[in-house]
Amino acid sequence: MATGMMQTLINTHCHCRSYQRVTSARVHWLQTSQGNRIISAFVPYADGRGSARAKLTVLYSHGNAVDLGQMLPVYKDLSRLLRVNIMGYDYTGYGACSGIPSVTATCSDISAVLEALETIHGVKRRDVVLYGQSVGSGPTVWLAAQQQGIAGVVLHSPLLSGVRVFNPNIRYWPSWADIYPNHLLVRKINAPLLVMHGTADEVIHVSAGQKLAASAPAAVPPLIAEGFDHQNLEACPEYLPRLRQFLQQLASGALPAASGANR
Repeated sequence: MATGMMQTLINTHCHCRSYQRVTSARVHWLQTSQGNRIISAFVPYADGRGSARAKLTVLYSHGNAVDLGQMLPVYKDLSRLLRVNIMGYDYTGYGACSGIPSVTATCSDISAVLEALETIHGVKRRDVVLYGQSVGSGPTVWLAAQQQGIAGVVLHSPLLSGVRVFNPNIRYWPSWADIYPNHLLVRKINAPLLVMHGTADEVIHVSAGQKLAASAPAAVPPLIAEGFDHQNLEACPEYLPRLRQFLQQLASGALPAASGANR
């Protein structure tokens, strides 16, 4: 059942973007622990003069029904606007990557990308911000719950769990029949965490983001975007300012990690 639920999430609500060439991206093929080949792209921050470097790197796990080629122009713009490096990647079975999509594969994928940030690009884990959008919140929360010492976490229209996308008010569901139990794992994240969710989200109810923000030990006040949905949260006037503020606070050390995360 979990495999079928994963495929349903993948096939739901495509938000198509066109392909544009991003020449600054540093592209690498990575081998995951499951033996799959996935593609990654590191977009370095450029201030236009070539003199400034970014302190933070955002490891971005994208949503469903898009791939790295479609997201690269978005990463380029976010890098410039937020003054951070962006590391993007495709999941197993997406785009040109080998294998078949699965929950365990996405967890293996994001682990390989985090390792590549350090071994290939020289980025320390203390300077990495994990960013998960929609279904990408699954591997993001999983990794953040495993890793000590990352800079922070951003959850963009996140899910509580796979089954709770379809029934957000369910009180109990056996874990063996569910995927991405973010509602349980978020309690183990001690890094500062920002949730952003639209009140008109037609795919994942806004209560999912609200509940995750309430459960995370080091969450900052969430951005609950009035009237914005699953496909246009980035258009909210508060989206960039809140994200920029959060990243600046992480870079300055103004947001301490929680000491009492439930591990």
